[in-house]
Amino acid sequence: MIKTILVPIGHDSGAEERVALAAALADKYDAHVTAIHVLTPAGDMFKSMPTQAYTVEAFNQYEEGLKQEAKQYREKYEAQLKHAGVRYDWYQQQGNMLDILNQHSRASDVTILSQKTESLDDIMSVMHDFIIEGGLPAIVIPRNGGNAEYKNILVAWDGGKQSARAVHDALPILKEADKVTVLSVVEDAKKVLPEADICVKLSRHGVNAEALTLKEKKDIGDQILATAKKVDADLIVCGAWGHRRLREIIFGGVTKELLSNQTYTVFLSH
Repeated sequence: MIKTILVPIGHDSGAEERVALAAALADKYDAHVTAIHVLTPAGDMFKSMPTQAYTVEAFNQYEEGLKQEAKQYREKYEAQLKHAGVRYDWYQQQGNMLDILNQHSRASDVTILSQKTESLDDIMSVMHDFIIEGGLPAIVIPRNGGNAEYKNILVAWDGGKQSARAVHDALPILKEADKVTVLSVVEDAKKVLPEADICVKLSRHGVNAEALTLKEKKDIGDQILATAKKVDADLIVCGAWGHRRLREIIFGGVTKELLSNQTYTVFLSH
């Protein structure tokens, strides 16, 4: 059951949408929201600046600006959480963002993230490192947000440990769906992945699941997204980074496509 939801507050435009989904899920599952705003230390910020910028005045100005920004963020998003009427904790910490997110995620059931673009900068962002290192589930939403009602779910199943972990972690959500389609995309029509086995497991948990096997005709990520459209899915569940991350960055990779699709909310586990 989902009882603790972590929502990072950042400088990007998706924070309001993340908080909204976290609040909606908290209301649905009678859960608690942990909101975390990570502040970049002045020393880290100044490392990327010219040497002449290293002055006491510049340092003090940065620290003061950071405090003012932190106050504004807290006022804005606490007001949003209070208006939603959910239980929450607010944390503002200064330090390494990835370390702090990992620390809080390991005491949470799921983390709400925003989808990025396909640019190399976004692929190498903290979000992707967090998914890799954290190991715990994340719900990754398009830039225009996502809702908390998942009635028609598509599971991308390849029989691997990542997809098995994703199905296991998503059980509280899968059990409430009206329909779950377990999709396997195979290279050879004669090679059938045991998606029927995972459907049996799901049925024993009260999940209305059915198997769908497609022969690989094009990019697998495209096929998953096309199938999501065909079955009118409102959530895609999949394992993250099924291959070595560097290889996926160079050659594309299913996870990269799903994390930048900007249409479907994605539930990921690694």
